[in-house]
Amino acid sequence: MHLIQNNQTKKPSISRKKVFLITFFFIMIFTMLFFIIKPKNKTKNLKNIKYEEIIKEINAKKNSDFINIEKFIIENKNIYGTLVSLSLAKQYILKNNLEKAFIQLKTSLKYTKDENLKNILRLRMSEIKIEQNKDKDAMQIIQEIKDDAWKSIVENIKGDIFMKSGNIQLAIQAWKKSKYFEESKTFKEILNMKINEVEKK
Repeated sequence: MHLIQNNQTKKPSISRKKVFLITFFFIMIFTMLFFIIKPKNKTKNLKNIKYEEIIKEINAKKNSDFINIEKFIIENKNIYGTLVSLSLAKQYILKNNLEKAFIQLKTSLKYTKDENLKNILRLRMSEIKIEQNKDKDAMQIIQEIKDDAWKSIVENIKGDIFMKSGNIQLAIQAWKKSKYFEESKTFKEILNMKINEVEKK
């Protein structure tokens, strides 16, 4: 089965805005979940304080080389380092440096132990490849997520990749699978909208 087909017809306008809407929604939820995790001892409290300082430095957008941030990531091969890596990758993306953002996330993936954090990194990496129009690479990365708890998200992104590549029927199939595994009524409605809009074409 070929992911990319030569299709000269005009593709539906569903893909980009809704892909970013759904992606933002999930990243926001996961970020909130990690932020409510409270450190259990003084060592973690110190790391948390340093982490917050680094995040403020990233958000200030005053440092163009991010030397302190990159040093923090290297010295903290833990949840704090991974979250900072995600924030730094976001800044690289805003500066339209997608390749550097991808390298940053790929490096973090090597030392991140928590499987959920690994999956978040993979999601971001696949999104970058989609933006670079490297759909096959995006598909390979997203397929590395094996946890059934992520099945709905994975199938949804697969659908977006198929749609972007012009494989409408495969996109619908993937979105329907995503809907089947999804528990959120709100997200099911979003999937219904995507499916219905495409089926009307």
